[in-house]
Amino acid sequence: MKINEDLKIFDDKLINKFNNLSNHNIDYWDIRAGYSTGNSIEFTDNKSKEISSYEVIKCGIRTFTQGGWGFVVVEDLSRESLINNFKKAIKLAQLSGSLNKFKFNIKESDILIKNFEIKNKIPLENIDITEKINLVRDHEKIAKEFSPNIKNTLTLYFDGIGNDIFLNSFGSNIIQKLSLLRIFSSVYAKKNGIIQRGVNSVGGIGGFEIAKTKKAKEISLLSAKEAVDLLDAQSPIGGTFPIIMDPKLTGTFIHEAFGHACEADLVLNKESILEGKIGEKLAHENVTIMDDPRFGRGEALDLPYELYGSYFIDDEGIPAQKTIIIENGIFKNYLHNRETASRMNFKPNGHGRASSNINNPQVRMGITILEPNDWTLEEMIEDTKDGILCEDFQYGYTDPTTGNFQFKARLSYRIENGEKKELMRDVSLSGMTLDVLNNIDAIGNEIDFSDGMCGKGGQSVRVCDGGPHIRVKKITVGGLR
Repeated sequence: MKINEDLKIFDDKLINKFNNLSNHNIDYWDIRAGYSTGNSIEFTDNKSKEISSYEVIKCGIRTFTQGGWGFVVVEDLSRESLINNFKKAIKLAQLSGSLNKFKFNIKESDILIKNFEIKNKIPLENIDITEKINLVRDHEKIAKEFSPNIKNTLTLYFDGIGNDIFLNSFGSNIIQKLSLLRIFSSVYAKKNGIIQRGVNSVGGIGGFEIAKTKKAKEISLLSAKEAVDLLDAQSPIGGTFPIIMDPKLTGTFIHEAFGHACEADLVLNKESILEGKIGEKLAHENVTIMDDPRFGRGEALDLPYELYGSYFIDDEGIPAQKTIIIENGIFKNYLHNRETASRMNFKPNGHGRASSNINNPQVRMGITILEPNDWTLEEMIEDTKDGILCEDFQYGYTDPTTGNFQFKARLSYRIENGEKKELMRDVSLSGMTLDVLNNIDAIGNEIDFSDGMCGKGGQSVRVCDGGPHIRVKKITVGGLR
């Protein structure tokens, strides 16, 4: 694998210099540097809003001692600049450590020396920007022409190629090259004063083959159809009902309502309902939840690309790995970065992630999954006398401190005497996270995933979440009738 010329500055001589500077001055250091290129295209109502390309090279130097961190962003990757900024980072860590009352050491991890690259079927660099623009224009046209009730369309296209290097004081030296692509479609429809929206996206780690999949080709049509169908949908009757969640809504619940409470930094800050809960039964005995961002799940799903939340290493050089969070109802693990693992006396499990090389890693999810079981969707519906089938997530609110959540489903269908009935809109769900996990009484046998960006602490990282259909015995439903 070829490394970018600018990154070749990080040779053995420079690394030895960093180690000599850090000796007896700090306890740990790491460096993330990368060269990235990409394109962003945005159209609204068949008109171009933005067409841009970028090419950036940046570096983040992080140092640690006595519980304190130093962090310096470097744009000039000359040897002199890197050495001077490394010295500056040392001073920042020493100052931070002197002011930090809570002292701890960073646990050592295995040394990883690896070159890693995903081979794409259609490399992004082989596709002219004109073809990418035409792709966006085609999606806009499809959505706009679907119905006279379509009032507004938005299509976003983003791609990027990253060539990155990770180094640390333990001896890890990792070079990787990855590319990603994502398309997002939003469509608004209006009739008789009612406005409804359809939203879909597809994204992954790979090349332009992502844009040529059946799912990618149909997202604008699907968004338009959802928006128009919802115009004639009924509002729900409020009350407490059995709810069947589709894989997208299952994933959203597992990620938003439960997953954030598993992040160890929130636990340390006493902002999680899961503080001190390891080893306790928190869910139905058939519930198993994990976070597993390793590459390979795309192939298992017969996709020509890897899932959007996949990564080879996290942004602290820890390999992506399967972390069992709940196993057969028993809470097993928090998600950790290097700091939280060191402070709580656990091994880091690959969840230190940052939005770029110039941001500090935080504890973040990757691909969060509720494991499937043996029910079919048809069996769930037939076994439900009076309930609601809810599909996809529109918006919502969660509080990891209390476990309270409120979601609004995008599409919902009334279930009466074991039969799927009319479409409903504006179905809101509310409850307590742990109550829902204990009230799951049916888990489907087929799994699917959604892609997206998750925000925390001013940063956004790519994630996936998913699972099968699940049935919850009772959830409070808000309605307009």
